[in-house]
Amino acid sequence: MTQDELARKVGVRRETIVFLEQGKYNPSLRLAHDIARALHARIDDLFIFEDEPEPESPEHREILVD
Repeated sequence: MTQDELARKVGVRRETIVFLEQGKYNPSLRLAHDIARALHARIDDLFIFEDEPEPESPEHREILVD
């Protein structure tokens, strides 16, 4: 699917898709949902926010007790 086709499917300009691909624009939850739906994918498979720390798995957490 081209950028133009995706943009038309989700109701935005092609430039918005370009900025998303370049990491210059964070989509609204609604736009992320619409894009994921148009691409038959999950939101978290399409969008990665590197400034957010990865959640720790329960088996690797430390619990400090006084």
